[in-house]
Amino acid sequence: MHTIADNALRGTWPCPVPTDQLGKLPSTRTATSPLPPPPSLAGAIRTQRKIHASGSIMVAKQFIKLGPRHAGEIVTVVIEDTHFRILHGEDELTVRPRKNPRPVTRLIGHCAS
Repeated sequence: MHTIADNALRGTWPCPVPTDQLGKLPSTRTATSPLPPPPSLAGAIRTQRKIHASGSIMVAKQFIKLGPRHAGEIVTVVIEDTHFRILHGEDELTVRPRKNPRPVTRLIGHCAS
């Protein structure tokens, strides 16, 4: 499932309905246009964070909740103009909007083992 606002992907969640059951839902219809492609990650700023036991990280004075199942993992945060893209390896865990548009000045996170 995706949340789209202002033609930008704002968040992703796992779909609670099995794929083979999607067509059987009432009032469903096929998407008329594909999701916008993710922006180029080549020029974006990246930093790493270790997920706390509570399942959250802090980036640019903003708490991002990822869930306790990810506790202890080290994730890469791609800092873009309007949102944070959270990656674990090459997998995208989530995209969260930035609440504060100020420039990010500290990129060092404590990722102690």
